[in-house]
Amino acid sequence: MESPNAGSPDVDSSGAEERGKAWAKRCPIGEESPARRKAWRRGWEYRKERGPGTPKMEVAAEMAGRPDLVSEWLEGFGAADRHFTDPEAGPLRL
Repeated sequence: MESPNAGSPDVDSSGAEERGKAWAKRCPIGEESPARRKAWRRGWEYRKERGPGTPKMEVAAEMAGRPDLVSEWLEGFGAADRHFTDPEAGPLRL
């Protein structure tokens, strides 16, 4: 049986796009600090892709891009961890 949305790429891409931007709704860093925002998002994405568990500091430092952005990376990681482990967050979809 074919899904009613099978021929509509807008529905599929819209849902994937919305899930992909979940980080943006929760990021406390504004567009005026693009490097800090990028580090935060990298932390979020790392947690989303790798699942729970604390990363090594070396990994965080490398993923942040610069040593002075490690705290932002860790904040993004922590926000994603809270989001994806919250019982009301729903299933993790990549």
